[in-house]
Amino acid sequence: MADMSIAHFGTTLIEPPPSEGEDQASIPMTGDLGRTDEFLRILGAEIYTKNMYPFGRQFIYKRGEVTDPDYFEKDTFTSYTAVPLPETASPRVAETIFRLPHRDARQIAVSLMERGLIKPLSGYDEFVNGSSPALFFAGPDRQQYELIESSKVRHRNHRVYIWTSDKDLENHKSGYAENFDIRFQDTEDFYGIGTAHLLVREDPGVTIALLTPKNGEISPKHSFDIFKDAGYSHFRLGSPNKSEVLSNAEEAFPDGGGPVAYVHFQNSYLELVQIGAEV
Repeated sequence: MADMSIAHFGTTLIEPPPSEGEDQASIPMTGDLGRTDEFLRILGAEIYTKNMYPFGRQFIYKRGEVTDPDYFEKDTFTSYTAVPLPETASPRVAETIFRLPHRDARQIAVSLMERGLIKPLSGYDEFVNGSSPALFFAGPDRQQYELIESSKVRHRNHRVYIWTSDKDLENHKSGYAENFDIRFQDTEDFYGIGTAHLLVREDPGVTIALLTPKNGEISPKHSFDIFKDAGYSHFRLGSPNKSEVLSNAEEAFPDGGGPVAYVHFQNSYLELVQIGAEV
C-alpha cells in the first residue's frame, strides 16, 4: 500500500444550511459547490468519500491511484457559517496555492476556461500555446491553483505554495527541515509577484514553496477558524516523527490517537500524518 503522506488538500466553501427536516445528502450541488464539482470532474477526479456534519458537508475527490506520481485528493468542505473574507491589496500570510498536475494540462485549461470555471492570474494564451510551463489561476472554490503538465517525479507534482512574511522565512525554512525533513533547495520566480523558496523532500515526495512577495507587502492572516473563512485552505503533510511535531505545533482539534492529527504549524492548517503509515 501507499504511504499516507499523499497529495491531499482542501478548501472551505460557503453553503447555506438545510431547511428543517431536509436530508443533507440529497441536497443538489449548486453555486460554488456545483461549479467546484464540475471543475474537479474535468480534471479527472471523482468523489470517493462523503460525510454529513451538523456544521456542513464534505466531499473528498481523488484522481488516479495512490501509487501514481500525479495522484491527488481534494477535500471540498462546506460550512454553514462560512463568510467571504474581506478583500486585501496583498496576499495574506499562509494563503495557500496548490499545484494541479495533469497529463494533458493545456487542453484541460481550455476546457475549464470555456466553461468559465477559472480566472487566470498569469498568461492564459502563453500557457495554452506552450510558451509558458504553468498557469496560475483562481478556481470556483475561492482557491488559487497552478496547473502544470504531470511529471514522473512526485515532488514536482506535489507542490504547495505558502505566502510567507520575509521576517518569518528563515524560521519557517528551519521548521520544515527539523519537523518534516523538507530542506531548502533553490528559489524560483513566481509570476513576477513573488519569490518561491523551494523546500524539497524526495521520499515521500513533496515540495513546500514558501512565497515571499517581491514588493514586501503582505497582509496578516485573517483567522485560524477553518469553519468561518471561505477559501480557508488545509493540506496533508507527513513527518518522520509525528509525535515530535505534535509537541511543536498548536492543536486545531484534540488528537484522538488516530492516523491523522489536525494542527496549526507556522500559520498553516495541517493534516499531520506519520511517514510510513499506510493508506
